Amino acid sequence: MFPLQEKYNQLILRPKEQAKSAWGGKPSTPVQESSLTTELVSLILTEAVTSRASDIHIEPNKNFIRIRFRIDGKLYNVLEMIENNEVHLLARIKVLANIPTDAVSSRKSWDSRFSMMVLGQEFDFRIATFPILLGEKMAIRILNKNSELVDLKRIGLRPGPYALLEQIIQRKSGLLVVSGPTGGGKTTTLYSILKRLNAPTVNIVTLENPVEYQIDGLNQCDINKKVSEDFTSALRATLRQDPDIILIGEIRDSESAEIALRASITGHFVLTSLHANSAIGTVMRLINMGVERHVIAYALAGAICQHLVPRICDKCRTPYTISADKFHAICEQFGISPTLFRDKSPKAEGDIHYLKVASENSTPSRDFTFYKGAGCDVCKGTGYLGMIGVFEIVQFTEDLREAVLNNISSAEVEALAVKKGFQSMAVDALEKVKSGVIRFDDIYSVLLEKLR
Repeated sequence: MFPLQEKYNQLILRPKEQAKSAWGGKPSTPVQESSLTTELVSLILTEAVTSRASDIHIEPNKNFIRIRFRIDGKLYNVLEMIENNEVHLLARIKVLANIPTDAVSSRKSWDSRFSMMVLGQEFDFRIATFPILLGEKMAIRILNKNSELVDLKRIGLRPGPYALLEQIIQRKSGLLVVSGPTGGGKTTTLYSILKRLNAPTVNIVTLENPVEYQIDGLNQCDINKKVSEDFTSALRATLRQDPDIILIGEIRDSESAEIALRASITGHFVLTSLHANSAIGTVMRLINMGVERHVIAYALAGAICQHLVPRICDKCRTPYTISADKFHAICEQFGISPTLFRDKSPKAEGDIHYLKVASENSTPSRDFTFYKGAGCDVCKGTGYLGMIGVFEIVQFTEDLREAVLNNISSAEVEALAVKKGFQSMAVDALEKVKSGVIRFDDIYSVLLEKLR
């Protein structure tokens, strides 16, 4: 499936006088340790980019080093390296990232980054090392500096949620919070919103750590490089720049949360991210950070919660069936009504029914047809090609503001939101299963999050 192991074997076993420098492409005779290591590092990074990997994991084991790529949210073994005195993989990457390579430093955690041209494009590689029992583990996040920002219409929102988000972001003031797990696409959503709002008539200021993508027309501040000010003082300074829209990469503590919320009350539209398990749960998360309820109620314009799920490869999508008994057992486990899977909307001629049910009775009773990727050359045998977001979006109307002020529980607030048309992430995920975009199996983790 992944050719890295074979390429590594060819590299490590070939005669030394035939080795080439990865950077210059010229033969080196005899080959030096650094030349072989440099060529191997280049090979790994190139294969990761070619495979659309978001992360590289380099992990020591007893007798070998394991390398895994994270592709479309899943980890795949791509290389096992037997210990070789001529290869110093971690040391070479540390040199590129300006991380100390001595033995004492290897017992500490380090964070750094470097940039490199791969296949004619510039990439950022963010390095994080971590000492473990068998040595030192390294994780590398890959960011394409030349990639275009995703248009807001293409991040995976269905028409209804997209229209709701458009209403929220047209406000002149208020706070919009995007929540979800690490790696859940929050930054992509925030940048997509900024791209949508960016105009010569609007002053947009961002506070980020670090700045992931540079956008023409935005005033972006990298807090990581601004050593003279901490995050809170930089946020206060931002308010003196006459901003219309402020992006705060992440609310970190009660003080920054308080400033962000008060900025949104005093005539600024503020965007930020936060770790919460649901859109409604954003309220409780802010309360737990020490923000007063009345500030949250009047400041919060909307909240988004999202996960990323692997998208089925269009080229090798194939049907499979699941028995009614198994389907109902899964629905019962996650509190899903099986009737959500009945397709009630009329279909245009030529549309595909990705989910087949027996009848229009209240509970479908026969086997279900779902779709998965069989694996092909396009998706490198994984059955997936890219990721898509599953979302829930809530707009804080007067009714919901009153509920927050009156100390109503999150469950009761969500029940009130549902009466106003709110659709949970579970519903969005099921709709995408019905349309054949994602696998039923891949939404289990999303549904489990809703039960927490």
